[in-house]
Amino acid sequence: MGWLTKIGIAAFISANAKIFFRLSISIAIIFILDLLYSKYEALLLATNPEKLFIPLYIFTFITLALIIWTLLSFKWFSSFKKSKEIIEIKKSFHNMPDEYKKINDVTKYPKLKLQKNIES
Repeated sequence: MGWLTKIGIAAFISANAKIFFRLSISIAIIFILDLLYSKYEALLLATNPEKLFIPLYIFTFITLALIIWTLLSFKWFSSFKKSKEIIEIKKSFHNMPDEYKKINDVTKYPKLKLQKNIES
C-alpha cells in the first residue's frame, strides 16, 4: 500500500512540475530580495532616510508581481486523480505517430485551405 501512495505522489508532483517550479523560484527570489532590501534599508536609514521609499516601492512591486504570478498559475493545478491522465497526455505528445509529425512543418504543406463544395 505504501508504494501506491509514493507512485501517486510522484505522479502528482510530475504533473504539476511547472507550478512547483514557479512556486520555488518565486519563494527564492522573494527571500533573496528581502535579504538585499534589509541590508539596503539599514544603510539608507543610517545615511539618507528620505530616499528609502524608492527601494521600498521597487521591493513591494516585485514581491507583489511574483505572488500574483504564482497565484495565477494555481488555476492549472491538477488533483491526484487527474495527475495520471496528464502524464499520459504528455507522453502521447512526445510519442506521436509519424503522420502527425509530417504535418507539423508548415513549410511542407503551405496551401492547406478549407475547400467549399459549391453545388448548383
